[in-house]
Amino acid sequence: MSSGSPYYSLAGQPPDAHSPRKEICNYFSPSPIYSLAWSRRDDRAQGFRMALGSFSEASSNTLQVIQLSPYHDAQHTPELADFGTVCEAPVDYPLTKVQWQPGGGPGPDLVAGSGDALRLWEVEATGEVGELGVGRGRLRVRAQMSTRADYSAPITAFDWCQADPRLIIASSIDTTCTLWDVETQQARTQLIAHDREVFDVGFVAGSPHVFASAGADGSVRMFDLRALEHSTILYEAPPDTAPATADVHAVDAARVASFVPPLLRLSCNALDPNYLATFALDSQTVSVIDVRHPGAAVVQLVGHLGPVHAVQWSPVSSTQLCSAGADARVLVWDIQQTLAARQIHLRQAGMQAAQARQLGRIAAEGSEAGSGVQAAAQAAAAQAVVQNPSSVAPSLTYAARLAVNSLAWHQTSPEWISIGFGNTVQTLRL
Repeated sequence: MSSGSPYYSLAGQPPDAHSPRKEICNYFSPSPIYSLAWSRRDDRAQGFRMALGSFSEASSNTLQVIQLSPYHDAQHTPELADFGTVCEAPVDYPLTKVQWQPGGGPGPDLVAGSGDALRLWEVEATGEVGELGVGRGRLRVRAQMSTRADYSAPITAFDWCQADPRLIIASSIDTTCTLWDVETQQARTQLIAHDREVFDVGFVAGSPHVFASAGADGSVRMFDLRALEHSTILYEAPPDTAPATADVHAVDAARVASFVPPLLRLSCNALDPNYLATFALDSQTVSVIDVRHPGAAVVQLVGHLGPVHAVQWSPVSSTQLCSAGADARVLVWDIQQTLAARQIHLRQAGMQAAQARQLGRIAAEGSEAGSGVQAAAQAAAAQAVVQNPSSVAPSLTYAARLAVNSLAWHQTSPEWISIGFGNTVQTLRL
């Protein structure tokens, strides 16, 4: 995704066996890839390790852990693999999300996955050396967390809290979000979060209390675990306005015209708790939301030619995002200038609104004839600035071979983004 030397120096050090030595690295899985996540450890031996979840309609899915080979191909040869398998474990259903334990300090290497339940695995080294010189290991189940022993509604997503690694918040198709304690393996609380299925959930930056969720009712909502009797609807997807055709019954046409698309994924800004990103079913646009101005998107990321499948904020920049979709495109966005310009417009809108209120008071007292019309015009202009989002074009583009289903931004080496399409995982240097 960028030009320059094919050698990357990790943390300012010369390239070695633990860091990629080229622009693109490959891994070829025996099964289609649905979910992936980078390890959050900052040690060099395990920094380039990923967890992968497969997708198969049969009850024969896997969780894989892969790691960059010390003998990986220094030149970009598309048909050669650069990652080797550390270990794998069978799971019945595809993992809707995988995530490594935050912190990256000493202790066991834990990875979580969601599907029919929320599970934790520990990666244990065996001392053996496997394919491509990668050290082998095994996955040991540490916990299987479910609210019921006999049946649990499928879990659509979860987020492992950065601010307090004891906490995991999980979303489910039964309209609930559940807060889990990793140490006790017990649910601390469960709440009905949406009117329909909840598709994604995430803690806001720096907080163990505040989280946001997105669901099939087309809304993004924010909750505070310290005051669960209240919640805030931050955003509601606009209804689809497909024109009715002559051969469609009037009732069906009205139903189609008022359809509110589900919001499939949510990404909380990793550094700034004020910003979230989301996208709707079959949408080619990513909407950026400012929690200080609920009700409408502040920025629209327009550039995909097909439905968006994934979005994630940069771990080191509060204004950069990456998205990927069915058009096989991976787009990197920088909204810094757009947000700065919008802040200026908001200040101007605030001044216009204040003037409108002053003119309104003058008109109410009857001392100036045209003040009422002028006040209404200024108020409308100020409201338009708040409600109308700005559009942004991508700053970087990469074209994959197939539709991209998932992406992960490396937390400690942010020059690298991994994408999953078909049976392939590619790691791209920005």
